[in-house]
Amino acid sequence: MNNFVLLYHFDDKAREQQFEESITKEFPRHKMEVDGTYKYFGFAERAEPGAVDKLSTILTSMGIGRDEYFGKTDYVALYFSREKDPDNIKRQLLIGTADMVDQGAETTATDAHRSAVQNLLAFNYAKA
Repeated sequence: MNNFVLLYHFDDKAREQQFEESITKEFPRHKMEVDGTYKYFGFAERAEPGAVDKLSTILTSMGIGRDEYFGKTDYVALYFSREKDPDNIKRQLLIGTADMVDQGAETTATDAHRSAVQNLLAFNYAKA
């Protein structure tokens, strides 16, 4: 199993709640952290394509996705690292743009943001 971290924001709080309910149901062994306006959701999945597929299905069922309309500042970013290079954290955007995610980062110290992602990537979800 590989660990992943979602960082997400939705302007519409009902849509955000729907997303949270869906990811909690899809990934029952998880850990959530909130730091200011940042919401982190850590979970384990076999591989990146499987995680992306499940998340894309959730977003599509909500009527949003890569090819559909989402809010002006809505984003869902998936963070992960490879087993061979755990310090090299990669980010894949499921919806939104890099600017949207990075703009949110201005409200949180870069070290705090990186630390939150690293801690959730290192967490043992089998015990969650």
